[in-house]
Amino acid sequence: MDKPDDLSLVNLSLKVTVVICLLAVLAFALAPRFDLIYAIVSAIAFFIGTGILGLGMWNGIQRSKLEEVRLTGLLAVDTSHVPASPRNKLWLAIIVQVVVTFTFAGLRQFTQQAFGVLLPMVGLGLAALWGSRFAKFHPRDDRR
Repeated sequence: MDKPDDLSLVNLSLKVTVVICLLAVLAFALAPRFDLIYAIVSAIAFFIGTGILGLGMWNGIQRSKLEEVRLTGLLAVDTSHVPASPRNKLWLAIIVQVVVTFTFAGLRQFTQQAFGVLLPMVGLGLAALWGSRFAKFHPRDDRR
């Protein structure tokens, strides 16, 4: 069973997904009035997501001193390091973010709606941060 604190990042990722979907729909429906705001929010979210991803990688580097850290575990992909429930929720959030933002960007190409493709970086960053904190890795064996 998952601990409550390891679900907080998963729940945050799901909430961010809802916000991203709402932003994409609003930007599409209220164009061109909302276009500039959407582009700015998308760029800011990209930089925040990149920072979160960097923090996740940094945590993974720190853990690699004592454990055999795998990138697939850090990104919450590998079932041998990550339980199915959080992994599925994290990746469902990322997939929904990508599908929604890319769909709306494709419907209004060459406009500020295209900035929406930057938004899924937040979901990827949260998955990496979750993996760096809660994935289970084997202890490092330095006898090789």
